[in-house]
Amino acid sequence: MTGDGSGPGGAGEIRLEYPLDYTFKVMGLAADDFAEHARRLVERVVGAAPAERVVVRQSAQGKYHSVSVDARLESEDQRRAVYQALYEDERVVYYL
Repeated sequence: MTGDGSGPGGAGEIRLEYPLDYTFKVMGLAADDFAEHARRLVERVVGAAPAERVVVRQSAQGKYHSVSVDARLESEDQRRAVYQALYEDERVVYYL
């Protein structure tokens, strides 16, 4: 990441200090295994995403699940790799 305004975030870009605990929010169609699926996507990249650090919320209509997965990140490359894995996964509808 650059701080000169030329990076992906442009002017005012936030720099993260690693290592850090980070929460990935992953949304997908409601299914009994979606929370575990989302947790494993994160775990494949970072090495550990404990089940006790996963929170699931159901949408008002019950069609979607929002899964928050907390993980310890060691670098910006790890954070970007998780987002790439989420982007490539067909079950993930949206992520933050």
